[in-house]
Amino acid sequence: MSTELDLLDGFIQDAVCLDETFKETSTLRHPTDQGNEREHAVRTVIGQYIRRRATVYKRAGVEDSSTGAWFRQQDVVLADPTVEPHHILKDDGRVYIDPSAVHTSIEVKSVVDGDVLATAMQSIADIQTAPRRRQAEVHHLRFPTSSGQINYVPISGGVFAYRSTSRRVRTVTRWIEGWCRGRPPEEWPKFVTIAGFGHFMWCDPRSGSSVPWPTTGTEVLMCFQATRSHHPLVAMSTHLNHLSRLWWVPGTEFRLGGVGNIPHGLRVGEAVYPPGVSAPRSTCKHACLDCQRFSPR
Repeated sequence: MSTELDLLDGFIQDAVCLDETFKETSTLRHPTDQGNEREHAVRTVIGQYIRRRATVYKRAGVEDSSTGAWFRQQDVVLADPTVEPHHILKDDGRVYIDPSAVHTSIEVKSVVDGDVLATAMQSIADIQTAPRRRQAEVHHLRFPTSSGQINYVPISGGVFAYRSTSRRVRTVTRWIEGWCRGRPPEEWPKFVTIAGFGHFMWCDPRSGSSVPWPTTGTEVLMCFQATRSHHPLVAMSTHLNHLSRLWWVPGTEFRLGGVGNIPHGLRVGEAVYPPGVSAPRSTCKHACLDCQRFSPR
């Protein structure tokens, strides 16, 4: 119980700190300065709650070390610390990472509307579809996609925003689904989290169960809408920890990681489903009653 209370207190404090960072940096004149401070705050929070060893970078360039293919500068990158190269320029600390070492990329935005979110999702799509070369000629893995199977776990990506110009779930859903329409699910963001508002992710329309990533293209968007300011942080951290079960570098030995869920009792918000989709039958016996559950994928 004490661990749960400590975590709850931490999430509440971090939600307050993120909000204060947004307000305080609004006085900075240069947008780059604002972005630096806000990205640093998100990176710090994520590093506290990821329960699997990973190196968390801010503003890391993702570049194939063999071909030179460029996959943009990503705002926050969760990478495997054991895989080279993580090339850091000594003069200004800039980081360049091979896609094979990248687990998850997160675009950080101050305020999103449909256009800003579309740009962020395109950046995520670029990194999620980056090929991941094997580090050795052993230990293959087959991962299902909408067009067949690939021999590596693809990079995950999502968007974190401090604010949205709309506070309507339906409007933000329309922005996300409108961009995803006609694109393969491999390009869709795994999540869009808006501080103090909600965590948008995908669910199976037949069962209503959350899915950590879309693979068939039939998944629909749902939202864990905040009723307390810390709920989106809890939902995003839970989602990232579930994705971390399949963090894997091609060519290395594959070991399914622990789920590492946030302890029961920390709410993720009120589940909002699209029309025609019903919530799954609750099997949760805990006091929270709205634990974030994933269907087996």
